Amino acid sequence: MQTKDVLCDSSSLISLTDSGLESTLYFLHQKFNSRFIIPPSVEYECITRPLDNHVKQYAFSALKIKKALNDKVLTKIDSDVESLANEVLRLTNTMLYVRGKPLKLVHLGEAEMIALAKELGVTNILIDERTTRMLIEAPFRIKEHLEQEFGVNILLNSENLRKFSEIVKGMQAIRSSELLIISYENNYLDSFGDLKKDALAAALHKLKFSGCSIRFDEIEAYIHSIY
Repeated sequence: MQTKDVLCDSSSLISLTDSGLESTLYFLHQKFNSRFIIPPSVEYECITRPLDNHVKQYAFSALKIKKALNDKVLTKIDSDVESLANEVLRLTNTMLYVRGKPLKLVHLGEAEMIALAKELGVTNILIDERTTRMLIEAPFRIKEHLEQEFGVNILLNSENLRKFSEIVKGMQAIRSSELLIISYENNYLDSFGDLKKDALAAALHKLKFSGCSIRFDEIEAYIHSIY
C-alpha cells in the first residue's frame, strides 16, 4: 500500500476510534506524512450527527475524530462530485437482482467517497464495510456470497459492472486492521516490548468486535506468520 494519501470511510474511522486505535492515524501521518482525507458526508456521519443529536453511544468516537480533524491528521476536502456519486449509486444499486428486484448495495456516503477518490486520483480507500469493499475488489465474490445467503440465483448486470469497474480501476480497498498491521510493521507497538505480538493480536480482535470485517482465521494466520 502507498500510504501517502488515504481516503477514509466512516466505518473505518469508527472502528479505529471505538477500539482506541486512532493513534495509528497520527503515527502514519507523522511517519509517512500520510494525508487521511474525508468528504463532508463522512464528517457529518462521524462527527456532526452524533454530537448534534446527542447520541451518547457514539459521542466519544465523534470527539476523537473531531480532534483528529482539528489536529490536521484528517483533512476534509469538499469537491463537486454529486454527478459521479449519483452514477456510482445507479450502477451499484442496479447491478445485482434477486427475484427480479435490484439489491441496494451502496449508500450515498460510500458513493461520494468513491467519486471523490476518482476526482482526486486517490487509489487507497480505507473502508471496513464489507459490501462496498468487495464490490471494488471482487464483485463476483459478493454475487456468490449473496446467492448462498438468499439461496437463489442472483442476476448480474454485466454492463453496470463494467462501468463501475472502470470508475474504481486502480483503487485499493484497505481495512482498519490492515492499517494497524502497516503501523505494527513500522514499529507502532514497540513500546509493548516482548508483548508487542500479543498486543497486535488483541488489537486486531478489538477491531473485529468494533465493526471491522476481518475474520478470526485471518487474524490467526497473520499472527502465526510473524511468530
